[in-house]
Amino acid sequence: MSLSNLLALDDDSIEVVTAAVSQWCGHHKVPLESSQGQEAMSEAIRLAAGGEKSPAAIVDKLSQYMRVAHYKYPTE
Repeated sequence: MSLSNLLALDDDSIEVVTAAVSQWCGHHKVPLESSQGQEAMSEAIRLAAGGEKSPAAIVDKLSQYMRVAHYKYPTE
């Protein structure tokens, strides 16, 4: 999933996704441009496309998802 997938979202969802990912990346000191940052963006887009509208819920789900992803692929 790429940033171009943001175009499929409505304006409110785009704002929610960008706010949530910025918050998550800032909290974890992860650059948005990094592979982790891009993975977080992809997951946030997926969540928003699935109907999630709460930035706090997206941040929470991102944290859970990224912990699992890190556990599954510890060297990446």
